[in-house]
Amino acid sequence: MMIVTDTASDLLEDEAAELGVKLAPLDIAFGDIHCTRNIPEKFDEFYRLLETSEEFPKTSQPSPDTYLGFIREAQENDEEVLILCMTSDISGTYESARMTANLSGYDRIAVIDTRQAIVSQGIVVRYAVKLRDEGKTLAEMVPLIEEFSSRVHVCGIMGTLTYLRKGGRIPASLAVIGNLLKIKPTIAVENGELVSPAKAKGTAAAKKIIWKQFAEADIDPEWPVYFPYTSDRELAEKLREETVERFGLDIENTCFQQVGGTIGAHLGPGAFGFAYVEKKHED
Repeated sequence: MMIVTDTASDLLEDEAAELGVKLAPLDIAFGDIHCTRNIPEKFDEFYRLLETSEEFPKTSQPSPDTYLGFIREAQENDEEVLILCMTSDISGTYESARMTANLSGYDRIAVIDTRQAIVSQGIVVRYAVKLRDEGKTLAEMVPLIEEFSSRVHVCGIMGTLTYLRKGGRIPASLAVIGNLLKIKPTIAVENGELVSPAKAKGTAAAKKIIWKQFAEADIDPEWPVYFPYTSDRELAEKLREETVERFGLDIENTCFQQVGGTIGAHLGPGAFGFAYVEKKHED
């Protein structure tokens, strides 16, 4: 089985290769400079340009030809194809993949809107790989993945409101006032949407807000707690240290994940947080 996901999952190229996953690239461009590849050097270059360039980056979804190329390769190898897309509330990637699959004439394909992005999308991809490696068929995997995705959560803290303003998500006046007052908005992917459920004055207050969500969750210990960050890993390292101590986590069952430019353009430098999987509760 071929598993395909887009680069909004923030899986690095070597991680994807190790998992046996194909990456469909979203292009991220500052004028003629492209930061499309999911490699650490390009992530670092993206955040440097985000802070220094006068242009706000433009993002374009994977082309239908990209998906069609993967489908034809799988068809030649007589493989099933599973395409896992970033949330359709943020990007047209899902519609592009679905349309291409429908027009391809190949019927051994499933396209799933994960309702996730960044590290939480990557977690869903890793779950799909687990199912594939256990020998599950495509038909068996689809409902399991859709249920699993509903249990994956990510939330964090933004360092500034500036990039939400540059991306047109909030008015300029609100960003200026918020930055002057040192407002730290929390950020999350909820029901497929990028939302800011609460705002706090200062980082310490913002941490209390996201820790409250963590405390109320029934964490599945079979999955690591991830600590994503945009440009400053030290912020994520400190949050991990505090969260491990506060909740008695096994530090060996935690890991870091840098956020790429697709969502990082709106989060901006200095954003960080955590992602986790909740336990499945039987009816």
